[in-house]
Amino acid sequence: MKILLVNVDSRWNMAIRRMYNYFKKDHEVEMIDLGFSGYPHKRSKIIDASGYDRVYVSNIFDNNKDRVTVTGCDWVEFGGIGSNYPERQLPPEIENTDPFYFDDEDTSYGFITRGCIRNCWFCKVPKYEGALKVYNNVERIVKHRKVKFLDNNILAYEHHCEVFQWLIDRNIRCEFNQGLDFRLINEKNMELLSKLNYMGEYIFAFDDPKYQRMLDKKLVIMKKWVPKPWKFKFYIYFHPSMEVSELLDRVEWCRKNECKPYIMRDRACWECEENLKNFMTDITAYCNQPAFFKNMSFEDFLSRRHTDKERITRTLNIYNTKG
Repeated sequence: MKILLVNVDSRWNMAIRRMYNYFKKDHEVEMIDLGFSGYPHKRSKIIDASGYDRVYVSNIFDNNKDRVTVTGCDWVEFGGIGSNYPERQLPPEIENTDPFYFDDEDTSYGFITRGCIRNCWFCKVPKYEGALKVYNNVERIVKHRKVKFLDNNILAYEHHCEVFQWLIDRNIRCEFNQGLDFRLINEKNMELLSKLNYMGEYIFAFDDPKYQRMLDKKLVIMKKWVPKPWKFKFYIYFHPSMEVSELLDRVEWCRKNECKPYIMRDRACWECEENLKNFMTDITAYCNQPAFFKNMSFEDFLSRRHTDKERITRTLNIYNTKG
C-alpha cells in the first residue's frame, strides 16, 4: 500500500513517527508536517491524497480538529487528543514500535511515564492518560547524545533519581520540557538535577498562585544547587476567569527571584473583551522574550512595540490598576 501520515500541529509527533517505522517495513510511506499552531489561527489545509491507499491525520490541539480536509482517498482516519476522535489508541503492535528518526536528527524523544498524579482543572492529561504509570525505559528512549523527555510529571515517578543518575553517568544532554513539579523537589533530586548535562533552563509550572509560599521554600533548595540567575523558567497559566493580579503577582515573583516567566494563555484569552485580550497579547510577548523581560520595564516595552498611544494607555491602566 501507499500510506500518507499527516502531523497537523505537533513539533514532534510520537504516534506518527511510530506509525512510519511500523508501516515502512512493508509499505510505501510518506510523512508530512503541517506546522499548525496550537493557538487560535485561520489556517486550513486541503490535502489531495489521490494515489494513496490510506491517510492518517493526527493533531493534539482541539482548535485544529476541523482544519484539515483530505480528498481523493477512500480510507482517511483522524486521531490524536485534539481530534474529533480523542479516544482512538494505537494498536499495541504500533504502540510498541520505536519512533522513526531521520539520519540528520540528533535528539531523541520519549515518555518514561504517562499520566499524572495531579488533577489540574485545565489539563487534558488526567482525562486521556489517567494516573501516573510506567510507559517506557530510559535505555530504550535514548538513541542520540541529546534527549527531550515528554513526561507530564517525571518527579512523581518513584525511580526518577535512577533515571537522572543514568543520564549523568553517560553525560547525555537532556531536557524535561513539559514542566517539573516543584512541590516534589527535595535535596536529593535537586542535587541530581543540577548534575545533569541540561539543555536550557529547568522548566517548572507555577499555575496556581496558592502554592507561592511552598514555592518560596522549594526555591531555597533549588537555588542552593543551581545558583546561576535566570536558570529556572516557570510556566504561568492564565484564564480570563482568573484575576489579572494573580498573573502579575507570579510574573513579579519571577523577576524578584531572577527566574524567567513563560505565560501560557488559555484559548479563551482570544475570545475575551478587547482590552483584556490586547493586554494579554502584550504581557505575554514581554514575558516570553527574556531579552525584553530582563532588561526593560513593561512600559518601555510597550513604547517600543506600539505607536498607538491610546492602546498603550489602556494596557498600562490594566497593568497598574490590577497589578
